[in-house]
Amino acid sequence: MGDAVSPIGVAGPRSAALETLALGLDCPNGNDFRQLRVERPSAFLLLTTLEGVPLAELRAAIDAGTRIITLEPLAATLAQAQDTLFSNHPGVITFAPDFLSGQGYRAAADPHDQINAPRLVRMTHLGRPHEGSLLARLLDAWATILKFSSLPEAITATLSGKPDNLRLASGFLAAHAHVPAGPGILLEVSDQAAHPQRLLSVLAQQAQLTVDDTHYRLQTSNNQPLDDATASTPGDATATPPFAQCIANQWRRLIDRTAPESARDPARIDAALACAQACLLSARTGEPENPSKLLRIAGR
Repeated sequence: MGDAVSPIGVAGPRSAALETLALGLDCPNGNDFRQLRVERPSAFLLLTTLEGVPLAELRAAIDAGTRIITLEPLAATLAQAQDTLFSNHPGVITFAPDFLSGQGYRAAADPHDQINAPRLVRMTHLGRPHEGSLLARLLDAWATILKFSSLPEAITATLSGKPDNLRLASGFLAAHAHVPAGPGILLEVSDQAAHPQRLLSVLAQQAQLTVDDTHYRLQTSNNQPLDDATASTPGDATATPPFAQCIANQWRRLIDRTAPESARDPARIDAALACAQACLLSARTGEPENPSKLLRIAGR
């Protein structure tokens, strides 16, 4: 972030890494989130873990004027989503790094007019260990896919390891989904990959859209270019930006306000969470699962 921010405090579960980070930033550290909030009120809070962070304290921070950037979804189930802050504080809580807020997608002119009636939507969302949880990546992937598709009728998924909840999920997930009169959907997500990659591909009868973290390309079905752009990034613009760089790019825009960040649509996030839950359920049962049914059960 360079000179864009001035760190004033670090808190988290006690560890040597926490103390090393605080020492490098030359600011106090501790393991009490409430104490950090009260003694070190800030313009921004970068939330990298939910461990030891009560939602009541997040509400208090927001009421005091703090904007929150979170790397982890506040809700891992639809029931929890009813208690989170997204619907009450749109735009105050920002998920990062959000693919649709990334440089590649932002470089694209609105492609929806050209990508009329998509036939296939494919999303690859891979990261190395400690670069975003599987839950965070899975929700971001579905939030992106649902920008180009209605809610699937059935999702079939496989997952290495089958935890009881999404918050604990880790490993390698693959899924395909059926949308009535809509596109086929393919999805691959991992928090254990050797090389990070976020890639969206949308195919329609007459056009194809390809977007990654730095670049997008829109072309006709016979390979004629319609639009093409590479976002300006430090260093090699063709390389995948490091995880931290994607967060920093999004955070700088929030500070600069040169291009206001659009808040995530709560209804689409609910739908993405239902799809993520359907993935976990399908991986456990070995059967297709319907996210609409999960939404109805949750009263959405």
